[in-house]
Amino acid sequence: MKRDQTALSRRYEIRHESLSPIETYAPQLLQEFLRDLNHAEDRAAVWALLEQLCADVGQSYILYGFAYMHGQQRAAYHSQSNLPKGWKEWVGSRPNLAEIDYGRHHSLEKLTAFAIGAEFIELYRRDGLLTPEYEEIILKASEIGLHSGLFIPLRSSRRDERGGFTIGGEMAEPEFRRFLDEHGWTISMAAVQTHNIYLGMLQREEAERFDLTQRQLEFLKLSANGYEVKEIAFNWGVSVQYVTRVRRELCDRFGVTSKMAVMAKAVRLDLLTEQDLEISHAISTSWS
Repeated sequence: MKRDQTALSRRYEIRHESLSPIETYAPQLLQEFLRDLNHAEDRAAVWALLEQLCADVGQSYILYGFAYMHGQQRAAYHSQSNLPKGWKEWVGSRPNLAEIDYGRHHSLEKLTAFAIGAEFIELYRRDGLLTPEYEEIILKASEIGLHSGLFIPLRSSRRDERGGFTIGGEMAEPEFRRFLDEHGWTISMAAVQTHNIYLGMLQREEAERFDLTQRQLEFLKLSANGYEVKEIAFNWGVSVQYVTRVRRELCDRFGVTSKMAVMAKAVRLDLLTEQDLEISHAISTSWS
């Protein structure tokens, strides 16, 4: 039996570079992308595949991001795109972006993909979705060649994790609709599968990078259950200054400053559960 499994594995390794007949019922571009995604070794390789897919379907830009949401609050965020640096800086400078970005509100509540860009601005206006601030963003995007695009909301096994995948470029509305007819299945499946692979890689990379000490892990658990710094110091039989240093080291390790951001990062690394995060938020939103 073991010999048969080894032979089968060897035949698969020889064959995996090409598609078998049973794999040709989905679009070839999608199948080839998924085949390569399955063999990607790290996040850089995954991103390179996305950029190549973007070019293969005649689009210019891709944007992928996700956030861990606690209620309406964003506790942790990660994003990557090939948009110009100047565009990212301009968008990041919008003081109330979270309130005016329709995509964010849509992805919090719905899983349906939707069109974005100036080519669809009249549809936004007709449906009452267009604020003056959001219209400014849409028109600004046109200046860099993002006239039309598709936004695909993403989910993970964690219920409060929300993400999105955007692909777009210079196509006019009629051409973009034809693009969706031809490549919509490919783009949607690529986005969902990439999200799953990317999250797993990120979690493994972060766990290896942070490699927390036993004291830091204990601090996370106690803090999530409502213990304040003085109480933890008493529990450990150490000074308040020592516990404060452990807390500061955690913040530095995670690159954040707030209690909720640290807790959210710990949930992502499977160091805490979502229930721990809820308990922590219910008890206190700050450290003392």
